[in-house]
Amino acid sequence: MRLVRGNDKKDPDAYRLADGGLDLARIRNDFADGYTIVLDNVDRYMRTIGSLSHSIEVELNFPTQVNAYVTPPESGGFVPHYDEHDVLILQVQGAKIWHLYDVDVPPHAMARREAVDTAGLPSPSGLLLEVGDVLYLPRGRVHGAETGSAPSLHLTVGIHAPTVLTLMIRALHSLSLRDDRVHTRLPSRYLDDPRLRAGLEVAVGDVVSTVEHPSVIAESLDALQDALVRRGRCPPVAQISNAAGIDGHTPVVKYQPLYSRVSPVAGGVALQFAQLSIRGDADHEAAMLFLSRSTEPFRVRDLPGLHTAQQTELARALIVSGFLIRLPDSP
Repeated sequence: MRLVRGNDKKDPDAYRLADGGLDLARIRNDFADGYTIVLDNVDRYMRTIGSLSHSIEVELNFPTQVNAYVTPPESGGFVPHYDEHDVLILQVQGAKIWHLYDVDVPPHAMARREAVDTAGLPSPSGLLLEVGDVLYLPRGRVHGAETGSAPSLHLTVGIHAPTVLTLMIRALHSLSLRDDRVHTRLPSRYLDDPRLRAGLEVAVGDVVSTVEHPSVIAESLDALQDALVRRGRCPPVAQISNAAGIDGHTPVVKYQPLYSRVSPVAGGVALQFAQLSIRGDADHEAAMLFLSRSTEPFRVRDLPGLHTAQQTELARALIVSGFLIRLPDSP
């Protein structure tokens, strides 16, 4: 939790008790004095918001984070600023006036954390968000906001799209796990000796040419996919009784939202989701790909490439783990 008002940010000790808990009386007083209450990562604590966040992750393949902002009447949380990532603003309670400036800070300037020159900003466009409204702000767009006569509550969904820089860092890390050239120590006096500096240009160029290889890029993409899988919220574990008595006619549906993937492992394949992994022999690949891509209800007998006993065994394991939800039997 944070308390902010313009450029002023309260020290956490100002609203914490000796035992680390929140001093609600001080928070109320600061809120009445114009401070905005910021709650970070609310998607981690509220299942409905977490489900919304992960739905966007599944759709876009981009990590997301949701913060909540509670702003008192006649007040603003931050001075005009920009975010280094795309943002969806969801107005939940009250209303808020957003000031949008026709200024987009380029990525290289954002990387240097350049501050906004508020004195040189053009006149903004005003946009009133009321309950149920959604506003999209691309990264780098300068903006500010303020409330009217009533308090406001809105959520921001930060969409953290990986960049080519992200991919290159992953590629170098992937290469470092099997190629010692990446770990070559720089020679002593490399900063002062021109010949040594020239030699480093050759060494770096040699490594960069390897990073460009399609296999290294594929490994990097695989690492990004694995990170997205692990961000998935572990679905509620079903009661074992839900998996009892199932057969080929049992209707099921994949728990959603849930990003998953099928990966080769020793002796077969694995269906990965959240922090879990269900393994099967090589003949399970078609069924697991079907499951990973599934969005509509189906019957256990629809799992491709498996005989009846395998279909039932796989479905039972996925129901118990929470990947599949058993639906009521119907004619």
